[in-house]
Amino acid sequence: MLASYRNLFNTPGAVRIASAGFIARMPIAMDTIAIILFVLSVDKRYSIAGALTGVAALTTVISIPLWAKAADHFGQRKILLTAVPIRVCAFIIFIILVKSEAPIWSWFLAIVAAESASLSIGSMTRRRWMHMIDKKDSDLLSTSYIFESFLDEIVFIIGPVITTAVATTIAPMAGIILGIIFLLTGAPFIAFHKKSDPGIHPQEIDEKAKSVMRNMKLQAVAIPLTIAGGSFSAVSICVVAFADERGMKSVAGLLLGFWALGGAFSAFINGAIRWKLSHGSRYLGYLFGMTAIAFTFPFIGNVYVLGVALFLQGVCIAPLLPNGLSLITGSIPESQMTQAISLITAGIPLTGAISSFIAGQLIDNSGASTGLWLPFLFLVLSCLATVPYSGKYKT
Repeated sequence: MLASYRNLFNTPGAVRIASAGFIARMPIAMDTIAIILFVLSVDKRYSIAGALTGVAALTTVISIPLWAKAADHFGQRKILLTAVPIRVCAFIIFIILVKSEAPIWSWFLAIVAAESASLSIGSMTRRRWMHMIDKKDSDLLSTSYIFESFLDEIVFIIGPVITTAVATTIAPMAGIILGIIFLLTGAPFIAFHKKSDPGIHPQEIDEKAKSVMRNMKLQAVAIPLTIAGGSFSAVSICVVAFADERGMKSVAGLLLGFWALGGAFSAFINGAIRWKLSHGSRYLGYLFGMTAIAFTFPFIGNVYVLGVALFLQGVCIAPLLPNGLSLITGSIPESQMTQAISLITAGIPLTGAISSFIAGQLIDNSGASTGLWLPFLFLVLSCLATVPYSGKYKT
């Protein structure tokens, strides 16, 4: 069962990219809850915290694809060494502004500045696996996708727990600072690893290169995931409110970690199995499973039961992206591969921004249980979005 992973780590440079990628992507699981907890320590309104995280997410819809495109054309090293310092400085300014109780509009400006330098570390490391692995070895490449999703889930298991712990026991700003430290530690190890560097790919002058966003398979994966992204953000802020309403705010990180634990378990198992079902069939199956489980959220009144439901939904979430990536592999030119990978998930913050804002309003007015209807509604829309592309999931 572990042979697939053993073969993957026999690839030269695999350990370096796996470990550095793991460290550098920790902030993706920390920033949202870190911002919420930090802002709530100064302003008790969930609507403000939700609006800030929503604006942060919305900014990344534009910044991540642009930086990914730049990485294809100018090289990952240059982009990492440019964007990371900008992001770090902007977050430090954000902390200072919030602590000094500066005008709230200035908080939003600082968040926009920080997220304008947001990078998809996962897209970069996935692109590096593609460079290190022979294109003909599709099974090993598929395992690398699954492994990357496994790392994502591990990050989301420990990230919220660590963030909640340091923010509630050390200082409210500690979660943001710790995220900065992780980014500054991991990013250079990726940037300066020559063996895995895919290099520079000037724009190919042909119709295929110009039309990557019109690729039907890419749309079949990206559009449903974009809509489903609204459920992820809604769950995050609603779980914090759900725990807070029961006087157990410190448990919020554990609940979100349990959500990711289900994903980690699923990702590990999926990476070791040689499936007979097509990637498209699995993509649809997991999406429908997520939706069915989300329907139970509003009816749950106990934190432990919610943890079980989150775990089960996590089992369905983790395999979505790797199956989607395997579905599009071969239909995208190398000169746009990093951009294509990032586009699959780049739209998620857009719906995340919308749901964060709505969730904050619902929680303030009607409580967390009402807010928990949002994940189900977004996922229903996501399932409906697959209908026009039904033929694309058969390959």
